[in-house]
Amino acid sequence: MKTHTKFRPQFFSRFLVSLSFSLALGTASVFAQGNEPIATPALLLGQGDQLPRVRAEIAAGNPVFVSALEEIVAEADAALKQPVANVVDEGALPPSGDAHDYFSYSTYWWPDPDNPDGPYIWRDGEVTPDRYTSDVSRIEAMADTVTSLVPAWYFTGDVRYAESAAKRLRAWFLDPATRMNPNMRFGQKRRGHNYNSHSGIIEALRMRWVVDCALLLESYPGWTEEDANSLRNWFGEFSTWLVESPEGREEAMQPNNHGTWYNYQLVLFSLYGGKPELARTHLEQMPARIFGQVFMDGRQPQELIRTRTLSYSIYNARALVGVARLGRHLDFDLFAFRSTEGRSIRLAIDYLTPFILGEKEWPAMQIRPNDTGGSAQMYWAAAIGFQDREFAEILRRLPESPRPSPIVQLLDPLPHGW
Repeated sequence: MKTHTKFRPQFFSRFLVSLSFSLALGTASVFAQGNEPIATPALLLGQGDQLPRVRAEIAAGNPVFVSALEEIVAEADAALKQPVANVVDEGALPPSGDAHDYFSYSTYWWPDPDNPDGPYIWRDGEVTPDRYTSDVSRIEAMADTVTSLVPAWYFTGDVRYAESAAKRLRAWFLDPATRMNPNMRFGQKRRGHNYNSHSGIIEALRMRWVVDCALLLESYPGWTEEDANSLRNWFGEFSTWLVESPEGREEAMQPNNHGTWYNYQLVLFSLYGGKPELARTHLEQMPARIFGQVFMDGRQPQELIRTRTLSYSIYNARALVGVARLGRHLDFDLFAFRSTEGRSIRLAIDYLTPFILGEKEWPAMQIRPNDTGGSAQMYWAAAIGFQDREFAEILRRLPESPRPSPIVQLLDPLPHGW
């Protein structure tokens, strides 16, 4: 979890001149190349209609927003110096032999001490050293740089950031020489096992904020209409693969957080990729998923068979809130769903709260301390999704008062005064 850096007045002054002109226009504009105002975009994860307020808060010196912007710009400055990541960079080839296919090793699979040369075995909750020797490190590099560069450009008007982000998006998704094929067939492969793992699909979550950044970038002249359409087509193809491939169909059937995050990705990527019918189909299946995942007392039994049961319960609740928020783009209200027995998204969150706040001792296995960053993301999104200030108040009571990443603070802010 990223933390705020100290607010420095000299940093804030760098943005005041560029922001003041935009705000003086009284419009929802930001600076594009040549300081031309552009319209506020609609976002899928964030809140496009809140961007003018965020700029106004920055111009007024609100230390929370200025600090988030400072962090974003520091990351963007570092990103400018980093190489452009792509999926065909040097590394192990996937079983297909096609370097354009995404390939990674499964998170919790280790050598068998009783059979060192045999198939790997599962050690839940313990990350294998193999983890970052494959494309997972490259997709993270792409996502991390894009999601710092684009907001830095949007809020400062510095086109260096936009141009660098456009190059990175083209390299990962569009350039025939380096693009990733729109599938995750070989994600989370397990050494010594010949089948493909459906679990690798969850690694595509790293691209979620890339979508909103691409929407922001559509107002940058250097990101052409052809670029934008090609990227939307890529995510449309990926959505089709999610519903038609054996790996996608199997991941969709998972009763735990993997299935929920699959729904989240499919709704998000199909909305961006121009396939809203796929999104609606999976939204319509969500009440049954909520019913199956949340017990009448709020426990999530599928997450209670793991070694980090509190962490995974929070993780799945975050996915449920995320899908519900995406559903509103199609006027599908999952926040209001409540079964006859009372099973609901809110019930799952309310059950977790006293344990997260330390008011009760968690009754199940948790092999390492829970990261309060995940809790912060859950309450932040729930406050916005339910439009309930109580969740924002709980957020402030968390140990060390963590906040979500700066891109969330800037593109998906809490309501004013919360």
